[in-house]
Amino acid sequence: MTRIPVRSAAGPYDIQIEKGLLSALGPSVRMICPSVSRIGLVSNPVVWGLYGDRLQSALEETGFRTVVALHPDGERFKTMESVMALLNTFLEARWERREPLLVVGGGVTGDMGGLAAALLLRGVPLIHMPTTVVAQVDSSIGGKTGVDHPLGKNLIGAFNPPRAILADPALLATLPLRERRAGLGEVLKYAFIGDPELLALLEERVEGLAGEKFDETLWEKVVSLCARDKARIVSEDERETGERMLLNFGHTFGHALEGALGYSGILHGEAVAVGMLSVAAIAEKATISAPGTFAFMKSLISRAGLPVAWPRAVSFSEIRPYLVRDKKTSGGQVALILPEAPGRVRILREYDSNLLPNGIFA
Repeated sequence: MTRIPVRSAAGPYDIQIEKGLLSALGPSVRMICPSVSRIGLVSNPVVWGLYGDRLQSALEETGFRTVVALHPDGERFKTMESVMALLNTFLEARWERREPLLVVGGGVTGDMGGLAAALLLRGVPLIHMPTTVVAQVDSSIGGKTGVDHPLGKNLIGAFNPPRAILADPALLATLPLRERRAGLGEVLKYAFIGDPELLALLEERVEGLAGEKFDETLWEKVVSLCARDKARIVSEDERETGERMLLNFGHTFGHALEGALGYSGILHGEAVAVGMLSVAAIAEKATISAPGTFAFMKSLISRAGLPVAWPRAVSFSEIRPYLVRDKKTSGGQVALILPEAPGRVRILREYDSNLLPNGIFA
């Protein structure tokens, strides 16, 4: 097992990464919560159909009673209404503050379940068991929770660090190929912002990660590298006042694209991939990036099976409202994270507005 420690103002916690961790779930949770007899399970019908019986059996064999709350699957259900439905399940079960929620699923489930745990009785223990690439390498780590609003993505939420993260890379084998490839958008982000070991691995073996055959050992290595990177960054900057902003590389334009498309037709990691190329184009235009940076990034993203162009023609006027409402906006101007070279980025907070594109994205 790989254990990666994370520091947090709420208390330290570990990311545990191991193939087959689902089978040992009961003892793992018992070590995290030794004195409770009941645990809440938050998931969605797709994940529950794959793992629900095994989850409940593993927990009940260790003496836990379980209460299950499922939410509809998909980004469009990432709303306060969905969170309220989760809360109602546990309030009706007369939940107690020491009883944990185990959130099992991808980024949407993790964000909503984490927010529900923060709000329920003003805070109950939270454990993440991420089941997607995005969740295992990124979204479950660092305590961010939230839901979308018609005016923008993740505009309502809270920082709520978990007690532990239990990541079983074997679970990624059940993902549809498009979902697994989309997760590579977040993996590439870590390589592009400053992990030379990961960048070298992707240059050599990205087709193996993007292929139909699932390489469990390779994916375990990738998950561990990304989790190590994020753990280091969020331990130093939990509230996103400095270096943690680098983790938004590609996300400013990616989130804006998701909003402009009504959170449908494009997966989050695909939007991040296009967003990274959008800011790479800006960096090239401003002569901030070294020659060849855009071309290198485009080639590696394409080799990962990810889009290198927007899914349809989108005018800048369509995405601008989402850009100015981005959480990283200050004084009406959104901070840009731009690549200087493959593996090195910088934050640009002040710039001429003409630097941004103003035409059609296609």
